[in-house]
Amino acid sequence: MKFAVPGLISGLAGAIIGVIAVLGITAGAQQNSIPDPETTADPGSSVLGNVTYGSR
Repeated sequence: MKFAVPGLISGLAGAIIGVIAVLGITAGAQQNSIPDPETTADPGSSVLGNVTYGSR
């Protein structure tokens, strides 16, 4: 039974660290705003084949 207590403590610590990691990754990956559209081309010239894809 000497191994039961350290095993339980290790399992509990791993579970706590796992929950913290999941919550941290989820909070960091949230997108809170919509990016502004990039309008670099004239719509009239885009239809005629002079398409501008933005800065490269």
